[in-house]
Amino acid sequence: MTYTLCTIPDPLAALLEIRRVLKKGGKLVFCEHGMAPENNVKKMQNFINSFWPIFVGGCNLNRDIPSLIKDAGFLVDNLETMYLPKTPKWFGYNYWGSAS
Repeated sequence: MTYTLCTIPDPLAALLEIRRVLKKGGKLVFCEHGMAPENNVKKMQNFINSFWPIFVGGCNLNRDIPSLIKDAGFLVDNLETMYLPKTPKWFGYNYWGSAS
C-alpha cells in the first residue's frame, strides 16, 4: 500500500477489509505520509489540513498511520520513519514498514 491512507475517507474500514482478505500469514507492506512527531509541525499539519483536502483530492496530512494500522488489528513488524529530504516538513513525514 503506497500513499493510500491519506485519501481514503474511512482508512480504518479500508484496513479492516485488507486484513480480512489478506492471506493467512500474509503481510501488509506500506509506505505512507502522515502525522509528524514534532508538535510545531503537527500544529501546521492540522491547520493546513483544514483546507488541504479540498485542493488535492482528499489527501489528509495529519493521519496517525501506525495507530490506524494497529487499530485494524495488525501487528506492526517493522516501522521506519523520516522526513523526506527537500520536502516541507508538514508534507514530508513518511512511514514505511510491514505489519501482519
